Amino acid sequence: MSSPIMALEGLWLAQAMKYSTWLYPTVETMHIWGIGMLFGSVVIMDLRVLGFGSKLSMSDLSRLGILAAFVGFGLAVLTGSLLFITQASELIGSRLFILKMCLIFLLLANAMILRMRTVTNGISKLQALLSLAGWASVIGMGRWLAYI
Repeated sequence: MSSPIMALEGLWLAQAMKYSTWLYPTVETMHIWGIGMLFGSVVIMDLRVLGFGSKLSMSDLSRLGILAAFVGFGLAVLTGSLLFITQASELIGSRLFILKMCLIFLLLANAMILRMRTVTNGISKLQALLSLAGWASVIGMGRWLAYI
């Protein structure tokens, strides 16, 4: 192995993921569970910012939503890293993968700024709309990576 990326692909875990009948699909399934938890939480909290469910307490909803989002994001990162090491050199050369990662970092920054706001106004509603569209795009990019 001549590069760190190729060394990642040569790890015993990457090889086990590649050649096991059940390991890759199991990790991929867990990745989808993480994405579902994250996106579900984002949708609920962003819809609340947009004015839906205005009778629900924002603080109670955020407390539960943020916990689910953290667990989902953690699961998605952990399993996504395992999926990544099986084809690291291919993914690192993919513009779509790089775009997806950049979008994830921008959306995380957006989420932190949005959650720090104490007042819902036009800017926070725009942030919520961008969040919904952005996370949906991230999911779409992840699916497209398998085919491009």
